Amino acid sequence: MNKRNILFISNGYGEDTIAARIIEELLKLPYPLTIKALPLVGEGKAYNRLKIKVIGPRKIIPSGGFVGINPFLLFKDIRAGWLKVFKECIDVLRSERKLTDFVVCVGDVFLILLSSFFVKKPIVFLPTAKSDYTKGMKEHYKIEKRLIKRLCRLVIPRDRKTASSLQDFNINAVYVGNVMMDCLSITNEDFGVKAAQYKVGILPGSKEEAYDNFTIVLDAITLITQEMFSSGKVAFLLSLPSSLDLKKLSRKPGWKLTFNNFSEKDKGIVASLTSDGGAFVKIIRGRFGDVVHSSQVIIGLAGMANEQAVGLGKPVVSFPGRGPQITKKFLYIQRLLLGEAISIVDRNAKSVAKEVCSLLVDPHRLNNMAKIGRERMGGPGAAKRVAELIASFSPASPLSSSRL
Repeated sequence: MNKRNILFISNGYGEDTIAARIIEELLKLPYPLTIKALPLVGEGKAYNRLKIKVIGPRKIIPSGGFVGINPFLLFKDIRAGWLKVFKECIDVLRSERKLTDFVVCVGDVFLILLSSFFVKKPIVFLPTAKSDYTKGMKEHYKIEKRLIKRLCRLVIPRDRKTASSLQDFNINAVYVGNVMMDCLSITNEDFGVKAAQYKVGILPGSKEEAYDNFTIVLDAITLITQEMFSSGKVAFLLSLPSSLDLKKLSRKPGWKLTFNNFSEKDKGIVASLTSDGGAFVKIIRGRFGDVVHSSQVIIGLAGMANEQAVGLGKPVVSFPGRGPQITKKFLYIQRLLLGEAISIVDRNAKSVAKEVCSLLVDPHRLNNMAKIGRERMGGPGAAKRVAELIASFSPASPLSSSRL
């Protein structure tokens, strides 16, 4: 087999992570491949651990890629020089035209348009941004389906329902699972928490808005600790993203930040937060999968991380934030996507605490939400199956004869 050159294009942190996980599996296969990656939004740090060439400007933009959630953020991006960054990306795409055999687009329809205009090579599309579960809000519109049918030779959707919808439109769509569920590592670390204890995981999000939202979470933790005192002590496990400043996150009056010793850091526990009222939070870095796996309920203010938590059978409680990501619209769409596996409450500590406590003492509801979450997200193993599909993909396969 002749060596083939594959260009991955992704447009967001979650999309970068999914693409990187697929590439990791591709590199294990006995095929002669040269792989490059172009992250359109942000620095593309997910690709850093791979032995591939990462191209493009790799610059952070103010919206963080959430223009689709809040179009007004586009003006901030433009003021911050996004047009210049975008032009650099187009120049890179043009320069890769003769060096690429086919393109793998991980994200939304915008990527396949860019690839079609500037790379002009066959396209494999992983539509991570839309699903038929979110019909009426964020499913593929008819014009998008026409574009996908015309421009893509293979489409690998995130869920069976979306794949079926695209197939009904005569699109070559194949469902082999959700790669998102392969983008986490679980080592069964228990962080020193007793098995009989209630365990609540906290996913604060990775954007600037997390600092403001976390003040609500801390107040909720205080209330949960008070409410559950007679039922049993609650352990709180905070999964800290690398993008957040721990000191800035823990400035709330009444809480004390303590950095841990080396033995605790071996478990990923970098620090702890203690309140005047006795609430205690273990702060964990680099063990996201273990935090979610060991928790019974998640307070989640994230995108992809919320979905992964639900996929592991962990009910998520969330509330709208004050920023570009966790908006009421975003959570409404996430609720459509994840069904009853996620519970959306008002933006106040009392509502969050009441829902978390209710779930902790209701095994029937916990199990029901866990079942729904696993069904919506699918199990692990998709990354390898997607990699095999891509490795065996034939760029010579004909495009659909359909016309827009």
